[in-house]
Amino acid sequence: MTWLNAEESSAPFDAALALRPELRDLYAAFYGKLWDDDLLPAGLLELCRLRVAQLHDCEAELAVRHAEAGVSDEQVEALANWSESELFGVAERAALALAEKMPWQHHDLTDGEYADLQAHFGEAGVVALTIGIALFDANCRLRLAFGTEPAPVEAAMPASSEGPIY
Repeated sequence: MTWLNAEESSAPFDAALALRPELRDLYAAFYGKLWDDDLLPAGLLELCRLRVAQLHDCEAELAVRHAEAGVSDEQVEALANWSESELFGVAERAALALAEKMPWQHHDLTDGEYADLQAHFGEAGVVALTIGIALFDANCRLRLAFGTEPAPVEAAMPASSEGPIY
């Protein structure tokens, strides 16, 4: 951290949030619920999280990888040009299109794009995906504002309401 007096930790973002433990616990419960429910595949969420981090040039978020999410190194390398890559299926492309627009072009999202998402994920899945991408965006913005240093972490499981937010 460049300006926060958070404790040294293997999860510096979580340590920064822990300076306000009551807010950290609520944030972790909300963020973790996204991963804990299995409403959406962890790999899909991981791809969207990493794409949002790329858009923000957020090295601290990009340094975190969730090993059991099932995203390959080849997919991560292709994320910057996901629309031209054959490594992503139709449903992943629809989700990545949402992830691409949410941080900076959210006003450009169309009813047609949401209809496409709903065909792949159902209404509850689209709500979860939209909230998830908004949280990934918030994570990047918070990490950048906090000055969180990149700390390579390969977490076995994606974030959980029971564990730290790496």
